[in-house]
Amino acid sequence: MKLSSSINWVITWLALALLKRSIRNRLKGEGADWLQPVLTNDPGIFNRVDFIIEHSANKKVLHIGFSDHPYTVDRILSGDLLHIKLKKIATGLVGVDNEPVAIQQYTSLTMDMNVFHTNITVQYPIEVIQFNPELVLLSEVLEHLTDPYKAIEVLHNSFADGTMIMVTVPNYVSLDSLASSTNKSESIHPHHHWYFSPYTLCQLLDSKRFRLLQLHFGMYYQQGTKINAVLKSYPFNGDCIIALFSIIKKDVHD
Repeated sequence: MKLSSSINWVITWLALALLKRSIRNRLKGEGADWLQPVLTNDPGIFNRVDFIIEHSANKKVLHIGFSDHPYTVDRILSGDLLHIKLKKIATGLVGVDNEPVAIQQYTSLTMDMNVFHTNITVQYPIEVIQFNPELVLLSEVLEHLTDPYKAIEVLHNSFADGTMIMVTVPNYVSLDSLASSTNKSESIHPHHHWYFSPYTLCQLLDSKRFRLLQLHFGMYYQQGTKINAVLKSYPFNGDCIIALFSIIKKDVHD
């Protein structure tokens, strides 16, 4: 089984290398006008959970969509629920979600009442705003929203200048998406409304209201799982985009 998996990854690496070489001519001349570089660090690839844990440690964290509905009970019982992992390393933790049943399941199993029901496209509860988080974790949420622009507007209006925002969203050119497209199909969760790229994500969290600090790519592995050599060579084909922003308030910087 391990040998077969290794052979598949070697084939994938060769296929990507050949694809990269074969389309060089499309990246020159007029085609170059369409290329959008990542305007920050040299992007890397990380285990998504590891990255979140590392950057949430010793911070006051607001976790949006904390319940992981509809898997809340299973993830709590297995110990895999991200919110429970965050409780162990954050100095303060508040969760919000729009699924009342999942919130009830969480509170009854954990006795943690520091969670709130809310619609993030409308407003945040006053208790959440007064919590004054250092980091807002918006992980695997935006793609589920019918109006992500409204959610970002409410987010910006609700929290202080300099508040860090960590966003993770599915990557439009993940290996799964590429493989599915060659089979005339699409690899996507049935509840998703959007795909994102680095450029479109930064259009959503625009530079007038948010400062881009870091942009990377991630894999949907369990905590501690290593990244394979293929994805280290081609990080832009990871499962998700991971970006760190900070809020800019005009009334502070003008």
